[in-house]
Amino acid sequence: MGLKDLGQLFQKKNSTFLVLVIWLITGFSILYFAKLTKFELLDLWARLIFLPLLVVCLVLFVYSALFRGDVRHASWKNIGKASGFFLIVLVVYIIVGAYIFAEMFDYFTSIMFVVSIFSYILITAIFSMYYCFEQGVKLDDKVYKAPTAIAFIVRWGLFFMGILISCFLLLYAPSILARQAPLNPKGDMNPALALMLYWMPIITIIMILAFAFVAIVIVIISGRFNAWLGVFFVFIGGYVTFLMISALFTVEEGTSLPIIIARLVMFGFDMFLLLVTIGSLIGKRAELIGEKLKVINSDAILIWLIFAKAAFEYSDILLTPGELTVMKGVAVFYLIIPLMITMAIVGIAKYGAMKKARKRVKVKKKRVKTGKKQVEKVKEAREKAEKKAEKKAAKEKSKTN
Repeated sequence: MGLKDLGQLFQKKNSTFLVLVIWLITGFSILYFAKLTKFELLDLWARLIFLPLLVVCLVLFVYSALFRGDVRHASWKNIGKASGFFLIVLVVYIIVGAYIFAEMFDYFTSIMFVVSIFSYILITAIFSMYYCFEQGVKLDDKVYKAPTAIAFIVRWGLFFMGILISCFLLLYAPSILARQAPLNPKGDMNPALALMLYWMPIITIIMILAFAFVAIVIVIISGRFNAWLGVFFVFIGGYVTFLMISALFTVEEGTSLPIIIARLVMFGFDMFLLLVTIGSLIGKRAELIGEKLKVINSDAILIWLIFAKAAFEYSDILLTPGELTVMKGVAVFYLIIPLMITMAIVGIAKYGAMKKARKRVKVKKKRVKTGKKQVEKVKEAREKAEKKAEKKAAKEKSKTN
């Protein structure tokens, strides 16, 4: 799951998704560096890239979600039907918005972008957090196989280092990158954004410490150690720091070296979140996701993710900075914290089930091994008895002769 599955994009059946992903990454990269360099021509290119991408994604989403079409084997006839349906809806929307509810048109357009922003954060957060859970469990399994003393020290070391690193990132990284100690939002900053910058690190640290305490209690009661939480905590600390710095960059200006380095790191982390999520939706779990959801398949989710990311970035161009900061600030504040708590609880429960299953397998293997040994012993005893009987019979024959 995740980055390893991205290679499947280069398979012939996934060529449509490959084109959309390259299209998205190109537009995202151009727009990101247009903001950094303030080069107006790059900003114009980003508009020309994103606008048709939004339309194409909506048409494919309609085809996949409403018409239940297979994007990998789409025919021009079916795509034409989806395009016709989309155009009809679009024309009705424009006519109604322009002539009947002129004042509400901008409002509903903004709502569409709000939904896109929320869904983008929701999808990427869920898949990236689950990817982090899997990587944490894999690392823990490798360490667990080491000699007992080494495994004990390393696992507990990773656990507590994860707590310390995450707290450091939350408390100091935004201040260092913003060159403010402590972090002081500007007086003219939107209240929702200032509230998010103040409460996000506090709530996240409380959450991390609470789950660390729960993990220690579980060790005392059941002997099961959720060492993977150390990796999860580092990711959470980095993710919340990323969101806080992103919020700061919506109001901070400057092209000094620390800001440029910070923006490059942010670009890399943002790209990581996007690619991990795409890999999860194109990889082995894609069919499983479709079977579980039933209402919508993984193809439709992937197309909507590409649309949502494009809308998320295009909203910087379309909406005013005030609207943008409020929407993104609210989306972050109300989505990320509950998702972190939910994913940590699900991860602890799933890890417990995995450990129980492993113990059962070990017990079965031991039983099978002991059973084989007993069978071999019985066979050896029988062979010895048969040999003794043969020797006795041979002796008796020789005596009679």
